Amino acid sequence: MKLKSMKIEGLFNTFNYDLHFDTPERYLILTGINGYGKTTILNMISSLAEKDLFYFYTIPFTSLSFVFENENTLLITSEKNYTGVGDQHIDGGKRLSFSWKNAKAQETASFVIDDWIIKKILENPMLLRRVIDRGQRDNYESKAFYQRTKDAGLLEAIMNVTGKNADQLMMQLDSFHATYLQAERTVECRYLRPKDMVPNLEYREPKWYIIDHLETEFKSLLHDEYMNYVENAQHVDTKFIDKAISTDVVYDNEQYDIAAEKLRARMVNLERMGLIPLSDIKPFDAANAKMLTAYLMTQNEKLDYYNPLLDKITLFKSLIAERGFINKEMLVTQKDGFRFRVEGNGFISLDSLSSGEQNEVVMLYTLVFKVQNDTMLLIDEPENSLHVLWQKRIMKSIELIANIKNLLVVIATHSPQIIGSRWENTYDLTEAIGEDGE
Repeated sequence: MKLKSMKIEGLFNTFNYDLHFDTPERYLILTGINGYGKTTILNMISSLAEKDLFYFYTIPFTSLSFVFENENTLLITSEKNYTGVGDQHIDGGKRLSFSWKNAKAQETASFVIDDWIIKKILENPMLLRRVIDRGQRDNYESKAFYQRTKDAGLLEAIMNVTGKNADQLMMQLDSFHATYLQAERTVECRYLRPKDMVPNLEYREPKWYIIDHLETEFKSLLHDEYMNYVENAQHVDTKFIDKAISTDVVYDNEQYDIAAEKLRARMVNLERMGLIPLSDIKPFDAANAKMLTAYLMTQNEKLDYYNPLLDKITLFKSLIAERGFINKEMLVTQKDGFRFRVEGNGFISLDSLSSGEQNEVVMLYTLVFKVQNDTMLLIDEPENSLHVLWQKRIMKSIELIANIKNLLVVIATHSPQIIGSRWENTYDLTEAIGEDGE
């Protein structure tokens, strides 16, 4: 399920936007002056895909509607100074209402978040996975409160109080998926507030390079693929006798040698990456031509398991090669994952790459290996740390991968090089409301 359009009214109590993502090219570029909501729009879509609905409580807006390709709609309305009903009295609180409607505009699921519900849950810590410090309960709309309560399970507690309608709404979102590439892609900092330290103070851990995490992740991916290959190969081998008996194809000596050479080339390529052990190919024997033909077919069938992975590795390596990293060549092996060899200087650590090179590697790796087919891709400022020449190339790479994977892409950018001649697929937030904000 992909997102067709998104309409926002009263964003930051100022802006109204009507965004349509179903362009013929399947991408939309957002641009505009800082503070007009480009990143917030991406965060909204990402939070919806993650079913992190309490995030919307932190954003000032009047109404927000998401229309999907199946014509189902999620309508979110925000009411300030809500005073509650009956015994649910709150003094000038906030109320967020979620309503899921089918293609016939019939409401099929709904639930509500308001200050009264949050207060009731916080008064009963047993409803949460983790106790929230009382000193941090004041402003339910703050980003700080949102971050502290996210891991504590506040949204789940709200849904439990609300009832089955909330579960039904979440089920509707099960088929909506999006991958979000945030503007900061090279380093990450974590924050800790240890119990034995002063309450309400945060302590920053040293930053770590995301590219090192991707290297570890990629090695794990290659290892898992190898284990699956071994299991699949064993299954293929069990069918060898049946194939040898039933096949109508029988190679002569010349045909066998040609097929064997192609098989050997496949095996060498995979062995260099540590994905299979290299083994000898049996020589041709006219007396056993049918059996040997089935043998080559079986070997090729086993190697076919790797085709989807090889396609991705080939694409990844070609896109990196196009960037022309100075005197650097990327190599891929199961043992080391991906790494870079510098001409005349051996291999270097991945965090020694320049910030622009790391940005490119992280972005392209995510696009090739992590983004699912037929989903939504969100990218914030793809131009970060990139030379203008690389900015032009990255958009072409995004378009290529989007076509291969049938993605719907939304990009937030300030870069004229990213936009290029793509103004028909660009939504300028500044122009949408006028520079005076009206």
